Amino acid sequence: MIDVGHMNFFNVDRCGLYRLGSEETFGCELSETFELIKDWVKDRPFSSTIPWDPATSKSNKPKAFCRDMCKDEGSGDYFLVLWKSDPGGTEGLLGVPEDDANGRGEIVKHSGAHNGRKVIWGRPCYYWIISDKNIVVSIKFDHSVCDAQLFQDYIVSCINNRVRHPNRVREYTDSGYVRISYVGEESNRYRYSFSMSLKSLNTSDIEMQDLSRRVTHIVRRETIKVDTKDERAEWVSKFTELVPFVAAKPKSKTRRIEVRAEAKPTVSEIKEIIEKNAHESRGGDGWDNVGFDTDRGVTWVDSYRLRDTINLSGRKGNAISAKQLSQSIAKHRHRYMKKLEVSLSETGGLKVAEK
Repeated sequence: MIDVGHMNFFNVDRCGLYRLGSEETFGCELSETFELIKDWVKDRPFSSTIPWDPATSKSNKPKAFCRDMCKDEGSGDYFLVLWKSDPGGTEGLLGVPEDDANGRGEIVKHSGAHNGRKVIWGRPCYYWIISDKNIVVSIKFDHSVCDAQLFQDYIVSCINNRVRHPNRVREYTDSGYVRISYVGEESNRYRYSFSMSLKSLNTSDIEMQDLSRRVTHIVRRETIKVDTKDERAEWVSKFTELVPFVAAKPKSKTRRIEVRAEAKPTVSEIKEIIEKNAHESRGGDGWDNVGFDTDRGVTWVDSYRLRDTINLSGRKGNAISAKQLSQSIAKHRHRYMKKLEVSLSETGGLKVAEK
């Protein structure tokens, strides 16, 4: 059976040690960052690969662990499998024994029998880091999830809280908070920063101008809760008041809404809408979205993301190791890189902010 993975490409906008007000890095760029993390997680018990204290973190923040990580020595690429925990233990989740060393041990599917072993329930998140291009690729399979914000939090927390760096200084503020900084030559202090944004297709202003001329409506789709009135967006509440007879199905807790508004956006407004609404991964069946209605149909904002796919045979529904992902990508790396390099060499593209 074939498992199809959907790739989304990210620009790494910041990665390294920075002085206040400067965009120049002073170490800990992409390769060094992931080499430090790889050394830290190696042979570490799975439950100990969370880089922050779960007892003091926000209650609604998911836990993140490193299931597996490897480096392709030929290309210099890194492959990281994060584990986004879900303590609810619902059907379809996968479990990793919490005491197994990083990258080892059998992943189990949710059932009633686990021989008394303690496991951490959740789903994998797959990442391919192309350090020489400053690119991160998230890969979404049916059994996995994507969470770019969690990925960024994990990287920053690893560097600031866990990895061994000779110049790291840990201080306490007057309010009792921990401040992490790095001391360089002449006692200069630096802060580590890591951020990225979804990479879009390079679209010329001519194409944007053509789209702007053809747009007649802006379309917004949203899934809203109907069992709790206060949780609905204001525009949905007003819509319900105007059309009260359009009710949700009996016992339904959600309802799909589509609003079409007449509009003639300018090129700059179209770019702004794309930047604000293009997402790495749509939840559920992908209903929630924003698009431009034209005489040729609706153009959705996600169509401006740089994307690709990967096919893994014999892995349908099963977790994938970092090594397996590395080997599969290596077979077609030239094709992915050709598409990426064309995008990197062109100008006029949109920079799509990650949501």
